[in-house]
Amino acid sequence: SPRNSKTTIPTMAEPICLVKNTSCGSLEVDQEALNFLGMISQPVVVVAIVGLYRTGKSYLMNKLAGKQTGFSLGSTIQSHTKGIWMWCVPHPQKPNHTLVLLDTEGLGDVEKGDSKNDSWIFALAVLLSSTFVYNSMGTIDQRALEQLHYVTELSKHIKVKSSRSRDPNEKVSDTAEFMGFFPTFIWAVRDFTLDLELEGEEITADQYLENALQLIKGKGEKVSKLNQPRECIRFYFHALPI
Repeated sequence: SPRNSKTTIPTMAEPICLVKNTSCGSLEVDQEALNFLGMISQPVVVVAIVGLYRTGKSYLMNKLAGKQTGFSLGSTIQSHTKGIWMWCVPHPQKPNHTLVLLDTEGLGDVEKGDSKNDSWIFALAVLLSSTFVYNSMGTIDQRALEQLHYVTELSKHIKVKSSRSRDPNEKVSDTAEFMGFFPTFIWAVRDFTLDLELEGEEITADQYLENALQLIKGKGEKVSKLNQPRECIRFYFHALPI
């Protein structure tokens, strides 16, 4: 819980690597980043951003930090950010809170050739954050939802131990307790040029997202597959607009 006494946070002039890729294809936590986190004594708000590579995630995170530069930006077709990078700054709206920004490696990079790394990065971003931002371009359509297929794999990579059991190996089957570990979900749509209207009526951005996540009616394997990412977003993440 927030503390009443004023505390200071160590200065982080620029982002540092929190999770790095190893030569053997696994992920490894950077000790320098852990040491820095250990020096923070005040409450933290953790915002992680995930999305396809070359879609401007790092630029958006620099804006959240209130800086023009910081997280590495690229102007070529190659993915620039590798692993997960962290920047700890004073929270702009909550006194005595630290804002921890996590910029992640772009998903779907053709140069990687192995989607397993993407699934790990996605799952780690979910577990580490209190607010999870999915960044995409254009509109929220079926193609955009299909590109978010990593959300359908979360149950494979995340296992939660029950707080009610004395058996340390018992896994959670209660959905409410499992969902309690998931962050708030925000879908950031870049370069959106359409009018926010539905059936002739103006709608909000929240209503646009809610409408995009409506389940497709029908039965069969094809409909079930199309609905899977919609169902997973609704099931796992809380604080979705209704």
